Formats: sequence, C-alpha cells, structure tokens
Amino acid sequence: MKFTVSKNKNHLTTLIAGASLALIFAPFNLFFIGFFSISALFLIINNCQKYKSVFYCGLLFGFGFFLAGNYWIAIALLVDAKQHAWLIPFALTLIPLALATYITLTCLSYKYAINRLKINQTYQKIIIFAILWLFFEILRANLFSGFPWNLIGYSWLFSIALSQIASIFGIYGLSFFAILCFLLPTLFITSSGNKISYVNLLKAGKQNQIFFITIISLAVASFIFGYNKLSSTKLVTKDYKIRIVQANIKQNLKWDPQEKFKNFIEHIKLSNKEDIDKVDMVVWSEASIPYAINNDPDLMSALSQATPKEGILISGGIRANNNKYWNSIFVFNKGGIKSHYDKHHLVPFGEYIPLQNYVPFIKKITQGSEGFSKGDGASHISINQDISISPLICYEAIFTSYAVDKNSKKPDLLINLTNDSWFGNSTGPYQHLAMARMRSIEQNIPMIRVANSGISAYIDPLGRIKKKTKLNDKGIFDIELEVMDNN
Repeated sequence: MKFTVSKNKNHLTTLIAGASLALIFAPFNLFFIGFFSISALFLIINNCQKYKSVFYCGLLFGFGFFLAGNYWIAIALLVDAKQHAWLIPFALTLIPLALATYITLTCLSYKYAINRLKINQTYQKIIIFAILWLFFEILRANLFSGFPWNLIGYSWLFSIALSQIASIFGIYGLSFFAILCFLLPTLFITSSGNKISYVNLLKAGKQNQIFFITIISLAVASFIFGYNKLSSTKLVTKDYKIRIVQANIKQNLKWDPQEKFKNFIEHIKLSNKEDIDKVDMVVWSEASIPYAINNDPDLMSALSQATPKEGILISGGIRANNNKYWNSIFVFNKGGIKSHYDKHHLVPFGEYIPLQNYVPFIKKITQGSEGFSKGDGASHISINQDISISPLICYEAIFTSYAVDKNSKKPDLLINLTNDSWFGNSTGPYQHLAMARMRSIEQNIPMIRVANSGISAYIDPLGRIKKKTKLNDKGIFDIELEVMDNN
C-alpha cells in the first residue's frame, strides 16, 4: 500500500508530532502516542536529503515537545505578574528552543552515523537512533545544572507492572527500551522521496522480523517480571504512623506579611485536626514555616504544638546564618531542632540567578532579594533506631542520582517536600508526582511526598500510590509506613 506526502508538510507534521509526544506523560499517560510521534520523526529525518533539513525537523520536533510538556513554567511567572509577566514570551520560546537542541543533535548525529556507516537495515537504524537518543537525554539530565524532566522512560508509568524494570535498569534503561518499542512500526514502513509504503511482517525481511520478535518478547518478559514482583513482594508494616499535611496556601499569599502568620497557624491547626499523639511523624511541605529557622523560643514553642509528644515534625523552611540562606528540611522534636538538610540542587531563576553579575536586571521569581546557598549533597537522617530517611526538596526528586546518599546505608523512607502551587491547574504537578514515583520504584523505598499545593501522596516501595490528595486541595491523611520484606 502506498500514498504520497507533500514535502511542504514535513515541518508542520514534525512540530505536531513533537507536541503530541507530551501526551505520553502524566496526567494523560497515552503510551500509544509514542508509536506515532517517534516513528514520524524517524521516517521524516530518514527521508531528509540534507543536514539542514534534518536540523530544522529535529528543532521543530523538540520545540513542540518541550513547549507542550513544559508550558507550565510560564504559569509560575503569573504569580507576581507585575514583576515577571514580561518573561513569559521568553519562557515559551527560548526555553523550549534551548531544550530542543538535544533532540536536534540526536537527529543530526543519527543521520551522520547512518550515512557514514552506510547502514540500510531498518533494525540497525532503530538501534543507533535509540542509543543516540539515550546519550543526549543523559546529557540533558546533567549539563548546565541538568533538566531531566519528562525523560521518555517515564512513559512506562502507564503500566505499573512494566515500570518495575526500573528497579534493575533505572529510568535511562526505560528510555532506551521505550525508543526501541516506539520505532517498531517503522519496520513495516519504507519511504522514498514523498512516497510512503507499507509492508506486512512476512515481507519485512528476516532480520527485521527477528528484531521485532525480540523487542516484543522483551516487553512481554518485562511485564511478567513486573506482574510477578507486584504480586509476590511482601511489605512489612513498621508500626510507624505518619500524618501528611497539605495546607493549600496560594503562592501569592504565602509570604504576604499580613498573611504568613495566619498561614503558619493554619498548618498547626491542620496538624491537630485529629489527635496528633496518635501519629509518630507529622510532615509539612517545602518552606511551610514562613520565618527564618533558628532556636527562637517563641517559634520553637509554636512548632511544638504540631509535634507529636513522642514523635517528630518534619517541615521545609529557610535556614539563615551570617547573611546566607538555605532552602532546608528540618526535623523537630519537642525539644527543638533535631536535624536539618539543605537543598543542594537549586532551581535556576527560582532559587538563584545564573551569571547574575552579567544579568543584574533579572531577579529570581521567588521572594527575597538574595539567592539561596547550595547544600552539601544527598543526606541520610536517622529518626530513631528503626527509621531513617532520605530528604529531597522539590525537583531534586526528578534526579535519579539524588534519591539516596550512596555513602550511607539504604534509608527506610524517601521524603520529598515540594511546593507546586506555582503551576496552578496545569500538567506540571502531575508530571512532578509521576517522576517522584519512579524514584520509589528504582530504589524499592516508600516515599512521603508533601506539597503545599499540588498533589501530596504516600507511595509504596513499588511505586503504587496508596493515598493522595486532590490537586490544589486542603487536608490531612494518615498512613502506616510499609517497607520491603527482605527476609
């Protein structure tokens, strides 16, 4: 079967294909879109005769993908629209274009490789494309502060069973496998000039047939592995109760001088909505305490009202010392500060301004004139003899290497405190939650995720959400900690 495609439509098709790829992620989880989107890009760049055409196709695909997947960045600029609204056109153009360069380089490198090596077999082209996609995805996750948001591997979260192989291969292994799967349709498609032809599996060639069967077999094996893990893994209750508090404070009121005390008291009231001494731990979100944290007696006295008698309160707050500030997580008991962790991967333009000496006219979008200082790195905090935690603040949870301190023993619990109120009713909070889930699957460690406004959740060691709040809702819920039975 053959049909003709106008060359003039290639650029529009590529842009639409890139934008539609964002639908494979939360909250849509339309995994099947990847087959159409990635295959379209692959066929178009294979059909390009000049590297200039490959460049434009890769750039358009990447621009569409990152614009549709990360448009919520612009929403954050509306919190203080008077100060930052002028940046919205740049957030919707320059950021997607900058990120699109990784996909552009993927396409150019692929085209150069198959030309140089004179590769004609489709299955070989697929493997090379998948390797290069993975390589540039790893670069995106690490270069220039790194931005591993919506790596293709997160598309597997449409199936919790298939996602379990992340415990072996990690998110990058899932990305590589996803690209291999998404390109399977191209085994049955040939293109020449502006003509596209379809062939059935029996006529696709022996090596392509073997490749197709191999990838399908691996997908089936991955599902069986995941299904068996979900059904056979035993979880042990730690007899440790935790209360999650989502206060749902609007971002434009969070640091308002006339509102912040009321917001602080609201956290205390919610914590005591049910008998607080029935739980061992109360957890607030990122920067829930609207005052610089020190051992001020009045502040410690107020915080003790939200601390269980024999337990602890964990909350985000601002640590200050010698005119330096840190975005931190604090562990309080009735006696005051027990421990703290300082965020070490800061958000550009949100928590500091890159090269600020050269762009003094740009101010960070969060409150305060000073940027935050960087913490020392991943941390391991012992709560008691039986419970230890690994703290993560905001988007540190999207970095697979930050989940645990590799120099310490494995913690019993991941705690991710965040504030997704910046992103309103967009896809951003859903995507953020999905990526946090993957950390639990990779590490086989449960996670408490508490958002000021967004989606708070308890995620078990297999990445299943056992309890959660609705987006931008106010409330509390209690959970009992479960860990993997290693016996």
